[in-house]
Amino acid sequence: MAPWQGQLIKIDDYHWEIPQSYKAGMRVPGLIYASGEILNSIKAEQTPEQVANVAFLPGIIKFSMAMPDIHWGYGFPIGGVAAMDIKEGVISPGGVGYDINCGVRLLRTNLTEAEVRPKINQLINELFRNIPSGLGSEGKIRASHKEMRELMIEGAKWAVRHGFGSQDDLEVTEEGGCLEGANPDKISDKAMKRGKPQAGTLGSGN
Repeated sequence: MAPWQGQLIKIDDYHWEIPQSYKAGMRVPGLIYASGEILNSIKAEQTPEQVANVAFLPGIIKFSMAMPDIHWGYGFPIGGVAAMDIKEGVISPGGVGYDINCGVRLLRTNLTEAEVRPKINQLINELFRNIPSGLGSEGKIRASHKEMRELMIEGAKWAVRHGFGSQDDLEVTEEGGCLEGANPDKISDKAMKRGKPQAGTLGSGN
């Protein structure tokens, strides 16, 4: 596949704009955060086209943005960011995919790189062996309906309370692993049933 050949304006060494004029109907420009080397990789898999496509969404504000780790997604690029107007904007649960918990965690350790590097493959294999990942994966956590409601409200605090982490984990997780205002009453029975087996899994982007 040939690299993406669309319009791109260099703002500086790490900011690249897809002008709103690139495609009729774009409501905002696209903005890619990347070095020149990373940008070549992004263009190679046509991902800027998805950045432009997101700019068509009703209510989008200022830019359709893409972080340096972007790659091809279901609709949005994985690593895409779009802020929406509270009244005019849209909710797009299938934008980047509808498997849950695509996320990144940095684990702090006292081990040195020299100690870890020879065992990287073994470490990765163990992570995949113990953490189910991918669309449709099922975790080992078997929570009741009541427990799932608690999990939605408490977030990572629920996981710590049930032995899946420590207090230290909460202290180094954004917002303590829980955002205020969750309301399980807004979740349909169908969504609850579909989501229950996925507790303790990672999304397919991982």
